[in-house]
Amino acid sequence: MRHAIIGNGNLGNSLATKLLKDNHIVKLFSTFNGWKYPTNLQAIHDFIPDHIWVTVGAGSVEQAKANYLPFLDLHVRLPADLAKNVNPGACLHVFSSDYVLDNPVKSLYALSKLYMEETLTRMDRPKTYIYRVGSLYGTYKPNKCFPYKLKKNWVESQKKEGEITLPSNHITPTPTDWLAGILVSALDSLDASCRIFNVAPSDCCKVQEWGELILNQPVKEKDLDPNRPAYSNIGCNLPLQTSKSWLDLWKEREITWQDILNKIE
Repeated sequence: MRHAIIGNGNLGNSLATKLLKDNHIVKLFSTFNGWKYPTNLQAIHDFIPDHIWVTVGAGSVEQAKANYLPFLDLHVRLPADLAKNVNPGACLHVFSSDYVLDNPVKSLYALSKLYMEETLTRMDRPKTYIYRVGSLYGTYKPNKCFPYKLKKNWVESQKKEGEITLPSNHITPTPTDWLAGILVSALDSLDASCRIFNVAPSDCCKVQEWGELILNQPVKEKDLDPNRPAYSNIGCNLPLQTSKSWLDLWKEREITWQDILNKIE
């Protein structure tokens, strides 16, 4: 099978690694190799993919608040463009957020993901799959992830004799290598309809609790972050798939992450 992966972040690279290990043909499309939406969409058509994975996107609540237009382009326009124009026999895989389950949604970031879900659902293109995920972390670009950012902020706070406080919102930390593995394992069991799936490990924790595990020390808890869901524990409803707990997955990767974090000065 031929897989076009749009995006060169942690999730895109985790998918590429898993697919290559399973002997698939993979090509990454990103600004790092000269690809840019919407000017280079033809390059994806020319690759003649069996599967298209849209992992690219602007990525934070704060960024969307500052400049919403790139989010609409990458979260809504790009998936809709692909759904309308790519080979109808190709499977289209796109990623939404656990944030969309808030009613009403609390940020422009979440709103852009909700628009994407509603747009693709109304288009009702066969073989189109939407995956709700959240709190992703991966080792390909660790500096883009919460553990790295937290450790860096902690180091800076120590220099200024300050302290770190983290909110009491509940999240489900999700490693991108696990996510890639469970998605690829489910491919043969997907039907041909347009579907939305929740894909997360089991259980959840407070942001503050995960922060204590990352830093190996107590972290002060503060009030809920009003721009994000107070509680997220969406689980996994992919066909024929079960999920480990977020804590078991973190413990499996903790040594690797501590090696990464210990290098931050």
